[in-house]
Parts: sequence; structure tokens; C-alpha cells
Amino acid sequence: MEPRFAAISNLAKVRFELDGRTCSSIEGFWQGLKFPDEKDRARLATMSGIEAKEAGDTAPKAASFAYLGQSIAMGSLEHHALMERACRAKFDQDARARTALLATGTRTLTHVVPQDSKNIPGVVMAEIWTRIRDRLRQQIGQG
Repeated sequence: MEPRFAAISNLAKVRFELDGRTCSSIEGFWQGLKFPDEKDRARLATMSGIEAKEAGDTAPKAASFAYLGQSIAMGSLEHHALMERACRAKFDQDARARTALLATGTRTLTHVVPQDSKNIPGVVMAEIWTRIRDRLRQQIGQG
């Protein structure tokens, strides 16, 4: 049985579509951004879990990435906004993930990993989830 809140995780296999691309997880989407080649991005978009994380570790180091014709600096506010759009798509499109996020009620959300991201730190990820949860709660009359 899957833990109650597992679908919230970026590693969770939760399919969503963003800007015409179907992704198997937030992690696959995020790690794919590290690659300049569309074939690599498409390959990572099919991944989830540790497989996606480890595949991203093989990406060339870069200070920015291109997305929809725009150059976005790693770790910038634009990068954070793109991640929020992806997470919003995930929770809007998948009932299991949405239910898990709403089940957190009004608890303080955290994102703690062994090695925090320099690009999207855990505190930023938790803030993204909280904003999405607050919007969803308002939509269903709980906020």
C-alpha cells in the first residue's frame, strides 16, 4: 500500500501534461530541463523516482536552460515559477496527488532531502506546494 502522502513527492509516478509534453513525474520534468537536447528531455520525461534523479545527475553543468524559446537561469525566480506551473499541472490533473495534498489540511509543509537543491531549495518547494494547496482548498470551499 502506498503511504498516504507519497503522491505529493516529486519522485512519485504521477503523470501530467505541461506545454504539450506528457511527463511521468515532476522529477523527470525537472531533471530533463538540465539537458539541452530535446531527445534527452523526452527520455527523462518518461522517468520517475530515483531513476529520474540519477539520470539528471549525468546532465552537463549549465547556468541556464532553454524552455519554450526563453533562456532561464538555474535557480532563478523564473525557474521557480516554471516548477510551480509543473506542480500545479500535476495536482490539477491527477486526483490521487490532489487528494494527498489536500489531506495535509493546514499543516506546515516541508521538503527535506539528504542533499538540498541549490536550484529549487526545499523551502521553495514547500512554498510551491503550500500555494497550490491553498488554491485547491479555496476552489472546494475549504479556504
